[in-house]
Amino acid sequence: MLHPRDLSVFCQVAETGNMSRVAEAESKTVMAISKQIARLESELNQALFIRTRRKLVLTEFGAKFKKKSEAFLEHYKELVHWRETSESSVTGELRVVCQANDIVNETLVPWMAEFTAKYPELGIALDVKESVIDIIDDDYDVFWAVGDYLGQRYPGLKRKALWASTYGIFASPDYLKKMGTPKTVADLERHKVIGYLHNQPSNVLIARGVDGQPQYVTPNCQIKTVAGHLELAEAGLGLINLPVNTAAMQEIIKQGRLCPVLQDDWWEGAEVYVYYHPSRPIQAKIRAFLDFFIAKRHEWEF
Repeated sequence: MLHPRDLSVFCQVAETGNMSRVAEAESKTVMAISKQIARLESELNQALFIRTRRKLVLTEFGAKFKKKSEAFLEHYKELVHWRETSESSVTGELRVVCQANDIVNETLVPWMAEFTAKYPELGIALDVKESVIDIIDDDYDVFWAVGDYLGQRYPGLKRKALWASTYGIFASPDYLKKMGTPKTVADLERHKVIGYLHNQPSNVLIARGVDGQPQYVTPNCQIKTVAGHLELAEAGLGLINLPVNTAAMQEIIKQGRLCPVLQDDWWEGAEVYVYYHPSRPIQAKIRAFLDFFIAKRHEWEF
């Protein structure tokens, strides 16, 4: 197989007519240069040089081959340059999907101007899909803050941890006034939960078991939905689970719109991830997005 290194050496020898000069320029021995030329002639099954006393002279075939080799090497250099610049060039369009508007608003929107200014040639398509994500049909590059279930469903995806949070249980003051405040985890079974439509089952509340692991409780579920859990909880329609360690959730608690329930029994090991398709190396646009926004975690964690 013809190799660009051999073609480059051949063209240099053709220009100088002297292997010693080329060997010196390439920091090789004359023997090594001679072997490269001999290998090339063997692969082509054609003589490239007529060897005289004073210099090497191209054969008729060699002269034609030199022109084609020079053209090829020029295209090869352009290809290498394109590859090198493409590896670090953040261009094209990046499609990002989240499962809730509040995640977009809290973890992406405040820094999007800074990110787009840093990468002006990259287009961003932000989508919200509050239903089950199918990575086959859903053409996204990054699945942002979608929780652990996506990794269980599609173990081939790559992921990075975004943050770990305590997973709290909350209800509105009106709900607790009407239904009473649960005193134990077992009491939750007698309450209502606002369910997540695509959870299996949809009426799960997560608390902390005596062993520190998540304990799953299944209260009555009159409403299950893909959106509006906060609003429905504030309206007094049931209990909900939410990550506690965000500025937005802390503000909701501070305002008294939702009240903590069984705070000593909250599960502390909830982790949120960002997922992306595997590739080696990782695409420049995906790497840039992940590096930039993961570095912002300290600004949106509580």
